[in-house]
Amino acid sequence: MSVLKIKNFGPISNLTINVDRNINIIIGPQASGKSTIGKVFFFCKKIRDYYVDFILQDSLFLQTHPNELYINFLKYIRRNFMGCFGTTTHMPPFEIVYSFQSSQSVIISLKERYAFFEFSSGIEKEIRASLIDAHKIYKENQSQTNMSFVASFNNKLNLKNEIKVHFTELANKIFGSDEDIIYIPAGRSLLSVLSDQLDVIDISTLDLSMKEFMERIRITRTRFGTKLDSVVRDYLKTVQGQIKNTDIDIAKELIKYVLKAEYVNDTDGEKLYFDDTHWVKLIYGSSGQQESLWILLLLFIIILEKRKAYVVLEEPEAHLYPEAQRHMVEFIALTMNSSNSKFLVTTHSPYILSSANLLIQSAIVENQAALRTEEMIIKKQLRISPQRISAYKINEKEGDDILKSIIDEPSGLIESIEIDSISEKINEEAEKLDMLEIKYDL
Repeated sequence: MSVLKIKNFGPISNLTINVDRNINIIIGPQASGKSTIGKVFFFCKKIRDYYVDFILQDSLFLQTHPNELYINFLKYIRRNFMGCFGTTTHMPPFEIVYSFQSSQSVIISLKERYAFFEFSSGIEKEIRASLIDAHKIYKENQSQTNMSFVASFNNKLNLKNEIKVHFTELANKIFGSDEDIIYIPAGRSLLSVLSDQLDVIDISTLDLSMKEFMERIRITRTRFGTKLDSVVRDYLKTVQGQIKNTDIDIAKELIKYVLKAEYVNDTDGEKLYFDDTHWVKLIYGSSGQQESLWILLLLFIIILEKRKAYVVLEEPEAHLYPEAQRHMVEFIALTMNSSNSKFLVTTHSPYILSSANLLIQSAIVENQAALRTEEMIIKKQLRISPQRISAYKINEKEGDDILKSIIDEPSGLIESIEIDSISEKINEEAEKLDMLEIKYDL
């Protein structure tokens, strides 16, 4: 069971969240801690990848005594923690506990003004042993000095690839996850506005989560030199096996609904095609197109490659019309069902919640009914089983756990009062104004 606990970190006083469901939704006022939860969870999941990155630093291993490797690893992930959240010298004492799997966890706390990492004994033992193994491999390879420069260079590349494969598999076992970890932050439209400069922007001053998102875009956008049909055909030339054609067709349809265009990154730059001949540069696209683009394309790749991922997604509704917000939720559900991927979604939008409820209700009703195709209201690929979704609201309380579930257990649906609460308040005050109008004969 994957559980995240946060105490006294940023705006969060006390919080516990189970993140095992395929879709985990968090709502709450601005500045209440939604983004903090997302970034803390992302960082904890990424420790697995930072472990592999650390092992690939061959020069460090060759210069370090085996007994000092574990301490250096802790320093390495501390630097990444600071890359995500800034310096810790000004912070009050905090504690973050993340359970990778049953009885295996990491505790991050503030000691002497620095982030201190403490892994459970099982994980620490395996990390220590694997670091020493990597050290032996690098040392043995270094001793092979009779090779030519080219042979030595090729041998080093092959060794790096073999080490990466081996220790990635080991990391998946140690940390109990083989998912690709993807963070999609709010404010995505800025990257679209700067699309022509994206390859030359100095990202060193950005926080780590944004840097990793930008690097992912830089790599992924090279795959979209043509329209989606050609992207699919090109992928099929390089892989064996079948893709999920129906899921791909639904994904393309949903992208068309939300984006109202097709994205192409060709020699002239990033474009949005409205038809075969009419297009605009991405920087001149609408704010909704710019905000939604990389959600849609990254999820499309997950579906195409049948890749299992854990996606931390902030504000999928940004700058989207309510109907497009519904389609965005459908895209999330499609990705979940197609690849068994998981999501942590933060949102302010009641349309996101009501759209999720529609897909939950469809699973409750349509999965049990023996329907003919023409009777189906929601495609089965878009339905969300109640057992696969959780939803929480951040309460602004001191002391108590600030997160409460807003799933109605008997029905399995998100509580309607949370969806309609602001409308009810507006209607109450509108009725009071009506009474004043009658009272003063206005």
